[in-house]
This record gives sequence, structure tokens and C-alpha cells, in this order.
Amino acid sequence: MTYIQPNKNNSLWNGLIAVLGIAALGGIFFLVTLYNSTVNLSHNIAAVKTELDAVSAQDTGLNNTIIAALDGNKVAAFAQANGLVEEKNPQYFSTGLSENL
Repeated sequence: MTYIQPNKNNSLWNGLIAVLGIAALGGIFFLVTLYNSTVNLSHNIAAVKTELDAVSAQDTGLNNTIIAALDGNKVAAFAQANGLVEEKNPQYFSTGLSENL
């Protein structure tokens, strides 16, 4: 003889399904959060790279300005305008330390 009990609930299976459902929702929430942080990091890296390129361009401009300012003709003209004379054999100060070496 078989007894049909349609209203009988198996609490073990219901609990297991509830735990797995909560774990799945938690995993989905974690993966969405991880994806968003990865996309934000990618955008931040792109912004910093753009800023680094701008700084590099400014650095190149400053280097060109320095090289242009230290051009031999300009330095010679500045020296001549201020009465400076280039010495072929310069004499440097002696500290006395080089004599003992």
C-alpha cells in the first residue's frame, strides 16, 4: 500500500536549495562588484596614461628650451656682452689634498 502525501515538505532539501540560492546571489553580486572595479581601474589607468603623455610633452618642450638656451652661439654672445673671456688653460684653486695623492 502506498501513501501519497502531497503536502509533506522535506525541510533538508528546502534548506539546501535556499543556501545554494543565497550563495548564487552572493556570487553574482561579488562578480558584478569585481567587474565594476576592474572597469574603473582600467579607466583610471587610461586617465593616468593620458596625463603622463601630457607631462612627457611638457618635459620635451622644456628640454628643447634648455638646449636652445645653451646653444654655443648664444652663450658666446652672452659672454661677449658681459665682458667674459674664455680661457684656454684655466687655473683652478688648489686645496692641498691633491698634492698628497
